[in-house]
Amino acid sequence: MKRGLARLCASHGIQPSYLDMDGVERSVPEDTLAALAEVFGLDRPAREPPASIDEALAEPAAPRCHIPRALRKARLWGLTCQLPSLASSRNLGMGDFADLAALCRLAAAEGADFLGLNPLHALFWSDPGRISPFFPSNRRFLNPLYIAVDWVEGFTGLRPAEARAAARLRRPPLIDIPAVARLKDRVLRRLFEAYPWDGGSRRAFRRFCKAGGDALRAHALFEALSEAMVAEGHGAGWQAWPAALRDRRGPAVAAFRAAHAAAIDYHLWLQWLADAQLGRAQREAEQAGMRLGLYLDFAVGAAPDGSATWTDPELIVPSLSIGAPPDAFSTGGQDWGLAPLSPPRLADHDGLPFSETMRAVLQHAGAARIDHAMSLLRLWLIPRGRPATEGAYVRYPLSLLLAGMAQASRDARAIVIGEDLGVVPAGFRDLMAARHFHGYRVFYFEFGPEGLHDWAAWPADALACLATHDMPTFAGWWSGSDLDLRRALGMLTAKDLRRERRTREAERRALRDLLGGGADPVALSVALHGLIGRSPCRLVALQIEDALGLPDQVNIPGTIDEHPNWRRRLPVALDRLADHPGFRAHTAALRLARPR
Repeated sequence: MKRGLARLCASHGIQPSYLDMDGVERSVPEDTLAALAEVFGLDRPAREPPASIDEALAEPAAPRCHIPRALRKARLWGLTCQLPSLASSRNLGMGDFADLAALCRLAAAEGADFLGLNPLHALFWSDPGRISPFFPSNRRFLNPLYIAVDWVEGFTGLRPAEARAAARLRRPPLIDIPAVARLKDRVLRRLFEAYPWDGGSRRAFRRFCKAGGDALRAHALFEALSEAMVAEGHGAGWQAWPAALRDRRGPAVAAFRAAHAAAIDYHLWLQWLADAQLGRAQREAEQAGMRLGLYLDFAVGAAPDGSATWTDPELIVPSLSIGAPPDAFSTGGQDWGLAPLSPPRLADHDGLPFSETMRAVLQHAGAARIDHAMSLLRLWLIPRGRPATEGAYVRYPLSLLLAGMAQASRDARAIVIGEDLGVVPAGFRDLMAARHFHGYRVFYFEFGPEGLHDWAAWPADALACLATHDMPTFAGWWSGSDLDLRRALGMLTAKDLRRERRTREAERRALRDLLGGGADPVALSVALHGLIGRSPCRLVALQIEDALGLPDQVNIPGTIDEHPNWRRRLPVALDRLADHPGFRAHTAALRLARPR
């Protein structure tokens, strides 16, 4: 490897080597370093590399994330759910912001202080088949599919054909998101055309657009262009558009903007409605007694062909992909397909692009979860077209990002939680604790055949839970159906399956011993949540799927069409949820463990 290239990259935080899963140092391919240096425009060594964990820990009077004074010694619990999964007799086939407010009121009555959600980021309005909430078009804006049409001013009811379509879409166990999107778009366009503007609403809309600035206008322009491109047979993402339209500042885009003002206004209006309705849901949660209210998710990157990369491809780099190096679970590494923020551009702008996006997420929330919290320190970045094994760890301006996150947290008076799972660099959790950046304690990672790690020693600045959306539900884990599914998907060999079943049986025995015997999965789940509820962690989360005893997990990482990720509808409607015996038992256990 050329020494000059390695030194250049290292000075900018591009690590020329890394430790593999066996602790062996591996060199990054020279071609990878050269590609990263070219993408980031590196031509001379940096004056100083990004701060290390030790340097960040040593910073005097470093800013900390906000913890409300009244909650510093309190222990709270809440529900988590996937918003599309909520079932009601009034939505158009998937959960919306009115359903969210209803669930907040119901959960608050049970004693919950927060309601955690999947990311609500904007996806692709013109390609609703792209449904993963962790693959957003733009993290700064909202997915208008969550708009409750009956909350829109001027709504007087669905037309007969619309009502019949909504009734059909509410029935199946799997959500037909593209069909819901077509119906909702039809209804919303009708409401937009007849919207009862008055002086107050026009002023509010203009204030919203002004506050959103260039980024909001660019997003609305992207959505209008995306619709036009799909109608012409191109894709919804800009990489499939004619070359003249890929440059948002070019003359072809300017001509489109001038000729399609109404289409752009429609998408500005959708964002205005979505923002107002999410704010209303947060207010209703607080009015119902929740001390935090909504707990929103923040994805680790953006789609390479979405609104964010089209708006600023130098800031959010579409030619690179976020992933992970090889490990015991993925010997070929992982490529998540997400475009990362550019570390040099972030540093040039004092971390503001990150903190501004955080502010957008926290605007209507009492807490937020940062997916893959280690992204504040480093990311495994892969030049497009290369295998995941040929990536490199790239350091980020850690001090700037931590300071921006803390300031956004304090301004919003919101708690921040980081998903510190997987490979966590030494000292990173100490840094999180020093900055009041809450961590995670997940039962499946804290429990083994020998029992549960000392839950009484778990930290206060943490969220404890049984599992996340990427893991088996308790019912699935207890029955072993998750192992059978992984075998059916080709993720386990027959030999692997036999080994995993033996391990699982040992874990089940250890869990029965821990909880005092018994084999009823519902009773064990209730007891387990009660135990986790007694931990010192400030926050404890109950997945609604576990409260209902559902066997199927929300998402299986590494799959797209092989499994109905993100599309399962809850089998219990909102108006019957409070009467469900499993729901009542789980919420009662947490209410007992964590009384208000």
